[in-house]
Amino acid sequence: MKIFGNKNAQEKPDRNLYGCCDGMVIDLKDSDDDIVSSGILGDGYAVYPRYENIKSPTGGFVVEISSPVKGRVVDITHKPEVMILKNADGLKVLVSFVSFSGSQVYATVRCGDDVAPGDHIADLKLADNNDKAVFVIVENSDSLEKLEIFKGKTAPDKPAAEYKL
Repeated sequence: MKIFGNKNAQEKPDRNLYGCCDGMVIDLKDSDDDIVSSGILGDGYAVYPRYENIKSPTGGFVVEISSPVKGRVVDITHKPEVMILKNADGLKVLVSFVSFSGSQVYATVRCGDDVAPGDHIADLKLADNNDKAVFVIVENSDSLEKLEIFKGKTAPDKPAAEYKL
């Protein structure tokens, strides 16, 4: 008699993209960035970090950015302006810091690292409470049947979007 269920049962795949930090989620098309909001880079969402309780002891603010998916880091631009993560469904998820100066972004992962939602991937070090967004974009969004954005408050462990292949 099995008490804890069938070991061979298929786990339902996680088809969520998570908030990359505490903050507010908006649809990309509603963002202030003309290129990102046009959808030319793909579908996704913007997260405006919440700055309360993250004041650095040395002054300014530090925002920890977490992975929005379970996958592998496949590319990091040199500043870094963009990290590309690839998940088991083959989605290429860009985490874009183009709103921030390159000197404000510090990667905490390397190419080839495996990450999961909530894993720390970067730090944003800001002098003041900027109203800038971190963009989460599915580069190959043409492979998606649907991407539903959950607007409003988010956190690294909270789904910010759900996709269907």
